[in-house]
Amino acid sequence: MTDDVRPLTAPTTSSERYAIMDILRGFALFGVLTANLVGLGEAPFMATDAQIEALPTAPIDSFFYFLVDLFIADKANTLFAFLFGVGFWVMMERLESRGAPFMSIYLRRTGILFLFGLIHLFGLFAFDILHLYGAAGFVLLFSRKLPARMMLYIGLALLVFGRPVGEWISEALGFTEAYGIVYNDDAVLARQAAAWAGNYREWIAGMDHMVRYDWFASGLLASWVLYVIGRFYIGAWVARQGWLQHSGDHLPMFRKYLPLLLISGLVLQLLGQLISENTGEEASAALGVLTTIMHAFATPLIAAGYVCGLVLIFNGKSLTWLIRPFAPVGQMALTNYLTQSVLIMLILTNIGPGLGLAGRVGTASYIPIAIGIYAAQAVFSHFWMKAFAYGPAEWLWRTLTYGKAPAIRRRPEALAPAG
Repeated sequence: MTDDVRPLTAPTTSSERYAIMDILRGFALFGVLTANLVGLGEAPFMATDAQIEALPTAPIDSFFYFLVDLFIADKANTLFAFLFGVGFWVMMERLESRGAPFMSIYLRRTGILFLFGLIHLFGLFAFDILHLYGAAGFVLLFSRKLPARMMLYIGLALLVFGRPVGEWISEALGFTEAYGIVYNDDAVLARQAAAWAGNYREWIAGMDHMVRYDWFASGLLASWVLYVIGRFYIGAWVARQGWLQHSGDHLPMFRKYLPLLLISGLVLQLLGQLISENTGEEASAALGVLTTIMHAFATPLIAAGYVCGLVLIFNGKSLTWLIRPFAPVGQMALTNYLTQSVLIMLILTNIGPGLGLAGRVGTASYIPIAIGIYAAQAVFSHFWMKAFAYGPAEWLWRTLTYGKAPAIRRRPEALAPAG
């Protein structure tokens, strides 16, 4: 069925997707999974510093934690948020080209995502990003008429300075004292005991207590909303240039900036981490500000370098097979993201068939677990997307957005190659 006879408000079909965006989204999801599992499993969330340092694998855990910080932490969610901004602009252009009521559709879509996020945040996973995307998505919607250059400048400012400035303001106002309530050893051990007891209600109560103080009372939520808006704006601005939608036409640009972005970003990040590790708790406030700014600049540079590298591989001939498995994971990103949260809970707690690993293992153990989970998701997503047009969560989201359930079985047209 062609676009001109489709309903104006029909959801996007598989033939209309951009495969490179699915690959980038799938790649980002591996980083999100790894960062979330390592972050929640380590101190000060589900283990104390003393417990981590007492593990027999402590030296190798420290090395792998350093690598996660260097290559993954913040880079994965930067890329994920950036792609949300790209997707927003692509969706807007498609719907408006059909004469569809973009505003009403997107308001429903974003509102539903926000509700999904709140349910996820308070009912399962303290590191939820969906409510953030919902909140920032409204800002993006109502500022979409900004001139491209203004969107770029505001996006860059928020991309780099939004989160650190927000956190410094919160600290100056005394909001960050809330951290002491949830990150002292007694609070950590209480969450850990609930995890080991395998009691879902106690586990959720502990997570919700952490969310109330760490996320809301500390002012951290506001800082992260600014962080996300900056990434949304940059994604929307890139989509306005058409660089990803027509990536094959811009390969010289991606080739030119790949080494510059990756090398400068990794050098900045590496230096910042080495300074932090070698100065310890005695570091001056000025040095802390320096390393924070270094990380704030390094993160988007590295994420942009990843984009350039994956685009070049995607448009090449010899290595495309390496990144193709990311595509089906990215096509059902919401389903896979939510599934990851369930699996992280089962890994850290004794709920149901859970492993109860919180406080008992370190980063060196979590990384192969993350790789195994992602590999399973890649295989499952591949076979699911061969038979179905949407992931389960995506199908529900689209059904609620459009008020009509789309056919979930893959239609013959969906077998056409992605554009």
